[in-house]
Amino acid sequence: MKQEKIFNDKWIGIIGIPFVGFAFPFLFGMRPGNPMFWGWILISTGITFFSWIGTRQFGILLWNKFPWEKKPFLHIITVIAYIVFFTAAFIIVVYFINRIIKGETENYWQNNKTLNLAILLVFVFIVIIHELAYLFFSWKKEITRSANLEKEHMQAKFEALKNQVNPHFLFNSLGTLSSLINSDQNKAVQYVNEFSKIYRYILDVNNTDFVNLSEETDFINSYIFLQHIRYGEGFRFENHINKSLHSSYILPLTLQLLIENALKHNTLSVKSPLIIEAFSNEQEELIIVRNNRQLRNVENSPGLGLKNLEQRYRNFTGKSIKHYFSEEHFVVEIPIIKGEE
Repeated sequence: MKQEKIFNDKWIGIIGIPFVGFAFPFLFGMRPGNPMFWGWILISTGITFFSWIGTRQFGILLWNKFPWEKKPFLHIITVIAYIVFFTAAFIIVVYFINRIIKGETENYWQNNKTLNLAILLVFVFIVIIHELAYLFFSWKKEITRSANLEKEHMQAKFEALKNQVNPHFLFNSLGTLSSLINSDQNKAVQYVNEFSKIYRYILDVNNTDFVNLSEETDFINSYIFLQHIRYGEGFRFENHINKSLHSSYILPLTLQLLIENALKHNTLSVKSPLIIEAFSNEQEELIIVRNNRQLRNVENSPGLGLKNLEQRYRNFTGKSIKHYFSEEHFVVEIPIIKGEE
């Protein structure tokens, strides 16, 4: 998993390492008049520096592997194991350094209980600082994310509301219906039924964050039916999404927006039909929607629909949408949302 830099602790380290390095000798009664004072300061600062660097790297790995909100028990167990292991390692290193410099010392462990306790407290203190800092900055990040999420949610609701009364879609649909009534009344009845399903679905998902993939594909079938009536053989949609994924979730109106986007930005005709394909990549947990490139010039098109969808996915799922041009296609990759997420 990619490591995430939750916060910048550069200045905390610059200020904190010397402070802790000086503070612990004073805490254990060491004063400047003592001949070992500066030696203790040097040892304390060195232990603090290496434990700070080690704890920082450990913290990045820990928060990515066992975040508090998902695996609190494993998080706590790992922190305790880290403190015990590295405290013991530092104590042993200090022991061998003392042995190299002074040789075998009688009653070493008894005489250096205070030093060993100081090493333990340094590790505990630094781990607590990093844990509290990570919690604070994660909380701050979550507050910002929630605010952005609410903003995007309101914007998405507004966009959905606009789509409900989109005059172009309504005008085109009614125009198509009018011609069907004169030419094929049975198909006109079917057209009205599918048209009503579209608006019923939009109303149903107006206050919904996620929808079942099977619901979205049922809705798309109705939407595709209307487009087929309008464009005839100039438009084809091929759905190859594995049915085993239908119990997964997707943001509402995702597929409709991508199909509408392709229709808006590409030319289509019976000789050169626009072909939109939707298929699944289960290994990478993706829904992929692509269309052949037959670009037309669209004036004043800022691409807000796709940008809005990308932002909604980042805010709601923490995942990103990818879109790119290949040699012959425009491709959009949508993350599948599993039920446990």
